Amino acid sequence: MQYNTSREHLAIREYGRGVHEMVAYLLTIEDRELRQKNAEAVIEVMAILSPQMKAIEDYKHKLWDHLFLISDYKLDVDSPYPKPIKEV
Repeated sequence: MQYNTSREHLAIREYGRGVHEMVAYLLTIEDRELRQKNAEAVIEVMAILSPQMKAIEDYKHKLWDHLFLISDYKLDVDSPYPKPIKEV
Protein backbone atom coordinates (compact mmCIF):
# COMPACT_ATOMS: atom_id res chain seq x y z
CA MET A 1 0.00 0.00 0.00
CA GLN A 2 1.30 3.43 -0.92
CA TYR A 3 0.37 6.52 1.10
CA ASN A 4 -0.21 9.86 -0.58
CA THR A 5 2.44 11.40 1.66
CA SER A 6 5.06 9.22 0.00
CA ARG A 7 3.87 10.02 -3.53
CA GLU A 8 4.94 12.87 -5.78
CA HIS A 9 3.61 16.31 -4.79
CA LEU A 10 0.58 17.53 -6.78
CA ALA A 11 1.02 20.99 -8.29
CA ILE A 12 -2.75 21.64 -8.31
CA ARG A 13 -4.64 19.24 -6.06
CA GLU A 14 -8.08 20.16 -7.39
CA TYR A 15 -7.52 18.18 -10.60
CA GLY A 16 -6.43 15.03 -8.81
CA ARG A 17 -3.65 12.56 -9.36
CA GLY A 18 -5.19 11.24 -12.59
CA VAL A 19 -4.77 14.53 -14.43
CA HIS A 20 -1.24 14.90 -13.12
CA GLU A 21 -0.40 11.43 -14.42
CA MET A 22 -1.92 12.31 -17.82
CA VAL A 23 0.27 15.42 -18.00
CA ALA A 24 3.32 13.35 -17.05
CA TYR A 25 2.43 11.00 -19.91
CA LEU A 26 2.20 13.99 -22.29
CA LEU A 27 5.83 14.74 -21.54
CA THR A 28 6.82 11.29 -22.81
CA ILE A 29 5.06 11.56 -26.20
CA GLU A 30 7.64 12.27 -28.91
CA ASP A 31 5.26 12.92 -31.83
CA ARG A 32 4.36 16.61 -31.58
CA GLU A 33 1.00 16.28 -33.36
CA LEU A 34 -0.09 13.41 -31.12
CA ARG A 35 1.13 15.30 -28.04
CA GLN A 36 -0.89 18.36 -29.12
CA LYS A 37 -4.10 16.33 -29.56
CA ASN A 38 -3.62 14.66 -26.20
CA ALA A 39 -2.95 18.01 -24.51
CA GLU A 40 -6.23 19.35 -25.88
CA ALA A 41 -7.99 16.24 -24.54
CA VAL A 42 -6.45 16.81 -21.09
CA ILE A 43 -7.73 20.41 -21.19
CA GLU A 44 -11.24 19.07 -21.84
CA VAL A 45 -10.94 16.66 -18.90
CA MET A 46 -9.76 19.51 -16.68
CA ALA A 47 -12.78 21.58 -17.77
CA ILE A 48 -15.12 18.72 -16.87
CA LEU A 49 -13.48 18.25 -13.46
CA SER A 50 -13.74 21.98 -12.67
CA PRO A 51 -17.16 23.17 -13.82
CA GLN A 52 -16.88 26.20 -11.50
CA MET A 53 -14.09 27.51 -13.75
CA LYS A 54 -16.64 28.27 -16.47
CA ALA A 55 -17.87 31.17 -14.35
CA ILE A 56 -14.45 32.79 -14.67
CA GLU A 57 -13.91 35.02 -17.66
CA ASP A 58 -11.50 33.42 -20.14
CA TYR A 59 -11.45 30.14 -18.21
CA LYS A 60 -9.80 28.26 -21.11
CA HIS A 61 -6.75 30.51 -20.73
CA LYS A 62 -6.59 29.60 -17.05
CA LEU A 63 -6.83 25.88 -17.90
CA TRP A 64 -3.89 26.14 -20.33
CA ASP A 65 -1.90 28.00 -17.68
CA HIS A 66 -2.67 25.21 -15.20
CA LEU A 67 -1.58 22.59 -17.75
CA PHE A 68 1.82 24.27 -18.11
CA LEU A 69 2.11 24.66 -14.33
CA ILE A 70 1.39 20.96 -13.75
CA SER A 71 4.06 20.03 -16.32
CA ASP A 72 6.52 22.36 -14.55
CA TYR A 73 6.58 24.42 -17.77
CA LYS A 74 8.30 21.57 -19.65
CA LEU A 75 5.41 20.75 -21.99
CA ASP A 76 6.06 21.66 -25.62
CA VAL A 77 2.66 22.21 -27.23
CA ASP A 78 0.94 25.03 -29.10
CA SER A 79 -1.42 26.91 -26.83
CA PRO A 80 -4.00 29.36 -28.15
CA TYR A 81 -2.68 31.71 -25.46
CA PRO A 82 0.82 32.94 -24.64
CA LYS A 83 2.82 30.36 -22.70
CA PRO A 84 3.28 31.46 -19.08
CA ILE A 85 6.76 32.08 -17.76
CA LYS A 86 7.86 30.03 -14.75
CA GLU A 87 9.39 32.96 -12.90
CA VAL A 88 6.12 34.92 -13.06
